[in-house]
Amino acid sequence: MRPVLALALVLLAAAPANLGTAQARGGYLAGQPPIDAVRLLPPPPAPGSSQDAFDRATAAAARAGVDGPAWKAAIREANIPDANFMQGLSCAVGVQVSAEKTPTIQKLFMSVTSDFVGPMEQAKSAWKRPRPFSVDGGPACDPRVAAGQGEKLGYAYPSGHAGIGWLLALVLSDAAPARADAIRAWGAEVGQHRVDCRVHWASDVAAGRMLGLAVYTRVSASPAYQADIKAAAAEIAKAAPISCPAG
Repeated sequence: MRPVLALALVLLAAAPANLGTAQARGGYLAGQPPIDAVRLLPPPPAPGSSQDAFDRATAAAARAGVDGPAWKAAIREANIPDANFMQGLSCAVGVQVSAEKTPTIQKLFMSVTSDFVGPMEQAKSAWKRPRPFSVDGGPACDPRVAAGQGEKLGYAYPSGHAGIGWLLALVLSDAAPARADAIRAWGAEVGQHRVDCRVHWASDVAAGRMLGLAVYTRVSASPAYQADIKAAAAEIAKAAPISCPAG
C-alpha cells in the first residue's frame, strides 16, 4: 500500500465519530471535478536535461550523507503520521496536535489528505518514475527499503510526503497565522527529508509541493473549510503551549 494512501486510511480510522463521515471520507472537494494532476504538473525531467542532472547530483550528495544528521532526521519523519512526524508538526504549531486534543485539526487533515491522494496516485501511475535508490542501487533511509520491500513505496513522481507536508503547512498557517513561518519551514523540511532519505528526487519534491498548493487553493475556497479553520484556530488558542528542543 502506498504510504500516503495508508496515511489517509490511518487518519480515517482515528477519526472521532462526530466528525462527519461523508466529509471525512470525501474531503472538501467531494462532488466536484477532481484535480487533473497529469495536466497540472510538468512531466518528470527528461534524461540528460539540466533538471535531470540536478536530480542526480542531489541524490549523489544524499548518498554521501548517509548516517549524517540530515539522514537521521529523515529517518525520524519517514512515516506519516507516526509520533515523530506529529511531534515535529506540533512543535511548529506550538501546541500538541492529536486526534484527542485537537479534533478539528484532525478533521482538516482527513479532508485535505483525501482531496490530495487521488490526484497524487493518478500522477504516479501515469509517469511511473523510479526512485533514486532503485536507479543507483544505493541505500535509502525508509525501513521498507532495508527490509527488501522498497517496491511497496510505489513510484516517485510526485512526492506524496512533500505534497502532504506542504499542504498541511498551508492549512495550519491559516489556523495559526502567528506561527506561519515556523509551520511553513516544517512543511518544506518534510519534503527535503525525502531527498535526504534517498527515496525521492528533488523534482519529485517540487512537484509534490505544486500539487499540495493546487489542492490548498481549491479547498480554501470551500465554506466548510473556512468554518473548520475558524474552529481550528479557536482550538489552538485554547491549547496549552508546548516547549520543544531547539534545532
